[in-house]
Amino acid sequence: MHTNNAGTAPAPVTGAPVDSALNIKMTAKDVSVAYSGTPALKKVSLDIIENKVTALIGPSGCGKTTFLRCINRMNDLIPTCKVEGEIKLGDHDIYARDVDVEVLRRRIGMVFQKPNPFPKSIYDNVAYGPRIHGLAKTKEDLDAIVHKSLKRAGLLDEVENRLDALGTSLSGGQQQRLCIARAIAIEPEVILMDEPCSALDPIATAKIEELIDELKERYTIVIVTHSMQQAARVSDFTAYFHLGELVEKGETNRIFTSPQHAKTEAYITGRIG
Repeated sequence: MHTNNAGTAPAPVTGAPVDSALNIKMTAKDVSVAYSGTPALKKVSLDIIENKVTALIGPSGCGKTTFLRCINRMNDLIPTCKVEGEIKLGDHDIYARDVDVEVLRRRIGMVFQKPNPFPKSIYDNVAYGPRIHGLAKTKEDLDAIVHKSLKRAGLLDEVENRLDALGTSLSGGQQQRLCIARAIAIEPEVILMDEPCSALDPIATAKIEELIDELKERYTIVIVTHSMQQAARVSDFTAYFHLGELVEKGETNRIFTSPQHAKTEAYITGRIG
């Protein structure tokens, strides 16, 4: 007789071990999250590889954004949220008591689902982080950071002659690239992206995807996406979440061509979602 596994310990995660030649940038071990006592994540363990793109996929409400928000302690802002387990950036536990969360979020930047430029000029949007973190000694230094960040975000050519225009006056795709420029202006090590293209049209989406491919040369990127096609296009590694559990993880090509878990296969082929 087949018994229901609800309420039992999470099943072992399917997936080949990470190639030892790759550098691990962050490690999550047995991360569990509950909101007001209701479990949202159950003992998730995942290595995030340096200078690669890791995509978190799965149905709505499966825990992928909750996990993303654990990586830079955004869940600290929710009073009813309880996080257990360990997440390390390099050798340091990011939930240790002596961690300065502001410094941590400088090292781990975030780009949100909906473009959210500040109601300031394009220049001031990008200059904001470097100013508050004291990264520029002179106006020339700040100008250089702003130009370099806009260039890396693929936006400089489009806005160079109107840096004093409001960031909110740009198109949706340009606003999202401005938010990426703002995130990289403080030279983070990791960039988290929570469905960065869900509010964008196909042309703007293609530009962001191209940009992600370029950015991974300098940064480690973790992206939550509802689009399996996008995960297949932009990521090197994929982690599939289902009902708060990490079901399968591994190289993106393998996950999409020969998933080892029935739930992963069902999701990828559209039978669940």
